[in-house]
Amino acid sequence: MNSILIIQDSLKIAEKTIKENKIEPSENINWWFWIAIAQFVVIVLLIFASKFKRKQSLKQKVKKESLGDTIDFDNIINSSFNSNKVYDELKVKCHPDRFPNDEEKNKIAEYIFQEISKNKNNIKRLLELKEKAKQELNINF
Repeated sequence: MNSILIIQDSLKIAEKTIKENKIEPSENINWWFWIAIAQFVVIVLLIFASKFKRKQSLKQKVKKESLGDTIDFDNIINSSFNSNKVYDELKVKCHPDRFPNDEEKNKIAEYIFQEISKNKNNIKRLLELKEKAKQELNINF
């Protein structure tokens, strides 16, 4: 009961103070209201801007690049059936250890051997490297 009387007394004092000082609460609330709305609008604009500027994921980039390229199905099929034979032949004949005395051929063989290792499953590139080995290293296949 005492707390209700204290609250009623404090409300009466607040009303009396407002009437004496002629403070209009609606003016103060009005400014703060418009500031809050402006902040809300800025936040919403920032959220929408961040959604539109999202970077493409790696999957999307690969998909976009692959759709732009032409696909060589013959190379894919031949690589799956014939690349191991050509790879095994090239890795033995083009190994850099076969040219220990000739420094220049050793460097060329090392480069060709690295390319052979990188393109183990690409028959088209392996055949190109085979021709290069024939020309530059004088290897007979």
